[in-house]
Amino acid sequence: MIKKIFFLLFAITIFSFQSPAQKLMHSFGATISILTGTVTGPGSSSDLTMSQTNLTYFPRYNFIENENSSVSIGLPVGIGVGIVTSTFGDDAGISFAYDLPVVVDYNIGCRSTMENDKNFGGYLGVGFGYYKVSISQSQYSDFSGATYGPMFRGGLRFREYEHAITVGLFFKKGLEKNKLTSFGFNVLYDL
Repeated sequence: MIKKIFFLLFAITIFSFQSPAQKLMHSFGATISILTGTVTGPGSSSDLTMSQTNLTYFPRYNFIENENSSVSIGLPVGIGVGIVTSTFGDDAGISFAYDLPVVVDYNIGCRSTMENDKNFGGYLGVGFGYYKVSISQSQYSDFSGATYGPMFRGGLRFREYEHAITVGLFFKKGLEKNKLTSFGFNVLYDL
């Protein structure tokens, strides 16, 4: 499964660099994620809450464009560190994670295309995310796993001189054994 996801990400990245430059757009910034759920182990289960801050790079390719909107495919990939706590607050640890989602967004208004110079806009989208985490210094240190599943996202864009600032929200429900729920927000600077 992981090899298929990496192959898909690689193919989309190669395709995007082969495409006309005006349809390829880039953003960077930060994403804050909260993962919650119950982690089950041999003979026991434990509630898990994890906050994670990732540095995010988001290339997107507009494959359908008109004057005021576009449909794009993108890879808002992230990497970062975070803090893990139990529900009762009696344990804490450090996590390292990376996030590999593939998203399709409907963009409108500001920065929906390179030529769109409106002051305000936004996006709605769906995708599939893969999130890998390793935890140390905690009762969860044995948990080094992944969560993956469908995601829903949306956000607003505001013009800032020749560029834009995007503020977005997302929600993902895991399909793996622990079915971890992820939600959070990001702030990106659109180049």
